[in-house]
Amino acid sequence: MAGGMFDNTVNLLGSSLDLRAARHKLLSSNIANQETPGYRAVDINFEQEMQKAQGSLPSSQPMAATDVRHISTGSPAGGAPAVVDRVTDLEGYDQNSVGIEGEMARLSENTIMYRTSAQLLKYKFGLLMTAIKEGGR
Repeated sequence: MAGGMFDNTVNLLGSSLDLRAARHKLLSSNIANQETPGYRAVDINFEQEMQKAQGSLPSSQPMAATDVRHISTGSPAGGAPAVVDRVTDLEGYDQNSVGIEGEMARLSENTIMYRTSAQLLKYKFGLLMTAIKEGGR
């Protein structure tokens, strides 16, 4: 976003938070359905979705500004991330593809990455606030 108030890092961290939150919901759903016969574990391809957010990959539904006063999001990915069926070798006797240990590990990693992105975003906004306060003197 050239000439805007926020740099590319802020936009990417915002996209990361959105994707991590969506992934958290999916992983939680997988855990909740660990004993549901026939349930297939789902996930998102985080790296691919981040590339779409950066504009490296084409988006299925790009956002369009309909007014010059609209604020640019810096992210062409306009909709929800693509949900994919996660392939696994550990299918249960009931055709359920959820492995609780793996899901818990993915959920923990996702939580750590979410918190890290949130802390980095908080730091970036802190720098912006310092610049605003110091510039007013």
